Amino acid sequence: MIMKQKKNIRAEIDTTDDKRILRTMFFIELLFLALTMGGIYGIGMLRKEPFEQILSHLVTGLLGLAVMGVCIRREFTTGRMPEENSRHFGRFYVGFLVFMVLSFACGFLPVEGWPFVPVFVLLALYSTPVVGMVSAVMLLMISTITAGAAVSVFFLYLVSGVLAVCLFCPLGEDVKIGIPLTLSMLCLFTCETAGIILTANARPSLELFLIPIANIVISTVLLLGIIKLFSGQVVYRYRERYLELNDTENPILAEYRQNAREEYMKCIHTAYFCERIAGRLSLDCDALKCAGYYHIKAVQQPELMEEGMFPPSARRILEEYIAVKGKEAKNGVRKKETAVLLCSDMVVGTMLQLLEKERNRMLDHDKIIDAVFRHFADKGTFDNCEISLQEYKLMQKIFKEEKLYYDFLR
Repeated sequence: MIMKQKKNIRAEIDTTDDKRILRTMFFIELLFLALTMGGIYGIGMLRKEPFEQILSHLVTGLLGLAVMGVCIRREFTTGRMPEENSRHFGRFYVGFLVFMVLSFACGFLPVEGWPFVPVFVLLALYSTPVVGMVSAVMLLMISTITAGAAVSVFFLYLVSGVLAVCLFCPLGEDVKIGIPLTLSMLCLFTCETAGIILTANARPSLELFLIPIANIVISTVLLLGIIKLFSGQVVYRYRERYLELNDTENPILAEYRQNAREEYMKCIHTAYFCERIAGRLSLDCDALKCAGYYHIKAVQQPELMEEGMFPPSARRILEEYIAVKGKEAKNGVRKKETAVLLCSDMVVGTMLQLLEKERNRMLDHDKIIDAVFRHFADKGTFDNCEISLQEYKLMQKIFKEEKLYYDFLR
């Protein structure tokens, strides 16, 4: 089978929206550049630093912003940025602007009290871990420069921030925050103790720990607030709508069951496999299950797609499925989720067809599944798909593991 591994749906930016977003990014980054340069220069003059030192800081800030801009574009254009974040990228820039003000303010605060762990986490959640860490490092660099802090201070917040990003990203419905939060704060306290308190020119005492402990409390509160905000805006944004759409007793599916029983049952079985495979491949289970329920109806009634009843993720799967079925998709399937939907639909449909001809016939499930996957491979349906060869084989294996379920098709 000829298949390109991990070829991304956004490998080529050719839509007007993408170009408009990139232009907007450019102008926003110019604004950030002006604010950063102005802030560094103003604080340098306020503190009467030598011009050579101010110039060095300006060049460092310029290079940091340039690297951040390249990183953002790379993640956006190659599609590594989650779809929800790429569609609402203003959230990242608002957070970055707020934290930029905070980073300049940190230059006038004790270095033990910089709440940078939440900065790393928020910027990573609203973009990608790479973009979040690069942009947070840029802000940490501003604070270090303006405060004239030691390099050890920079590294202690870098280490604790990177660990927090690794623990909290990605943040999904099944993520437990207790252990990540505890480990992040423990790392921050350890780094502050080793990098600041133990190196202070004073005898260790309780007073030295007051600001670090206050920093941990503030950082914990901010992290909990950030997680709640992100969950409301991204993780659980469409939860209620999916619960309604994926309820088999909702009016649309209930009417479907009454008027087209056979098609309805095919959709039920397709949705089952979509959900099972999505869970194993770490895909969007709710969106795939929804697409499984409504994929036939979406083809038959295009007005459903125009009414905006489907959340964006499910809508995009259904749109690509319709395009492939109508042979309008020039490059075949692109999204992993659409590949799962197509395979589930074909496997279920093939078995139902064979059983319809002879109800008591004993089917060779493995042989049918192999034939379906060979059909897709021969046609090159997934040659330009994001799905990897390993994921493709795992999907085939999952279908073969469900032998007991096929009895429900009779």
